[in-house]
Amino acid sequence: MGLDVRGLHLGLVAYPGLGGSGIVATELADRLARAGHRVYLFATERPFRLPKESPVAFVPVDLPFYPVFPGPLYTLSLAGVLEREAQRLGLDLVHTHYAIPHAAAAYLAFGEGFPLVHTLHGTDVSVLGMDPAFHGPTRRALMAARATTAVSRALALEAERAFGIRPRVIHNAVDPERFRPRPERKRLYAEEGEWLLVHASNFRPIKRVPDLVRAFAKVRRRVRARLLLLGKGPEEAEVRRVAEELGVSPYVAFHPPTPHPEAVLGAADLFLLASEEESFGQAALEALACGVPVVATAVGGVTELVRPEVGRLVELGDLEGLAEAVLELLYSPERERMRRRAREYAMAEYHPDKITAQYLQVYEEALG
Repeated sequence: MGLDVRGLHLGLVAYPGLGGSGIVATELADRLARAGHRVYLFATERPFRLPKESPVAFVPVDLPFYPVFPGPLYTLSLAGVLEREAQRLGLDLVHTHYAIPHAAAAYLAFGEGFPLVHTLHGTDVSVLGMDPAFHGPTRRALMAARATTAVSRALALEAERAFGIRPRVIHNAVDPERFRPRPERKRLYAEEGEWLLVHASNFRPIKRVPDLVRAFAKVRRRVRARLLLLGKGPEEAEVRRVAEELGVSPYVAFHPPTPHPEAVLGAADLFLLASEEESFGQAALEALACGVPVVATAVGGVTELVRPEVGRLVELGDLEGLAEAVLELLYSPERERMRRRAREYAMAEYHPDKITAQYLQVYEEALG
């Protein structure tokens, strides 16, 4: 008989911003809390996607600054908060999302005697995880954990090569009641007779949003279409420059980050992703749940998510191929059937109940 995992006191650690790791951690915390567990979410500020009415308790992590040091001491501050609050709150287990520096901070707080679970999300393995400044401490922390998970098979293999561990694969989840088709909202973002193409990200260079604009310019030469870019980040100025240079700026709209991306995604005809690296592709999954087919670059975990019946994959940097895939799907006689299949697929494979149960199984084993 398995361990009774009802009514656990759980601490989840996350980044609060627009990235996928913070979204996954926040929504998992909310589901666990609504299922009857006492959940505390540790972050430097209240996470962007945490509902106002959520039963999750937010625990702030302060960023003390002392002139003698070059910057805020986030890792030590998080370790101190975890150590102090775990005892006060009676935490049974701590689950960190994004290993750097969260895994090392948790290890520093508890050593090897406390149930720690870490979830890897992508660049914490492929970029930062390979940096000599972070690799050793992160590897030791992951090796000492009760369990480590990864959001895709591709990332799990990469983590095995990088750190010598074998994470369990637990994909991301999407709520099909929240993320659903909203065709009536398309008129808010596009003119009559225009196709609406949508992309959502934090506009980091790794997302290659300027490439999307270049591909869109090729599409725009042949059909009436509008590109809506949801989010913000360091590449926004470059994206605007490219759109102006190619003469498509009147047809490229920028939508600020919103805690309700479903209102935009559900209105789209297609979702676009041109990343050079993507461990999973949470925004693409949310689009699929809205019944929106996806055109994306064939990288990382995206190849596990986007199947031929729900979208198209193109080689990284192939802007002509990306534009042709967009045009193919817009005019495919199978377009409506693909939209239905996209939603059915997301509901069947990535339903929150299914994914939450997998994490609870990991907690059960970590506590056993």
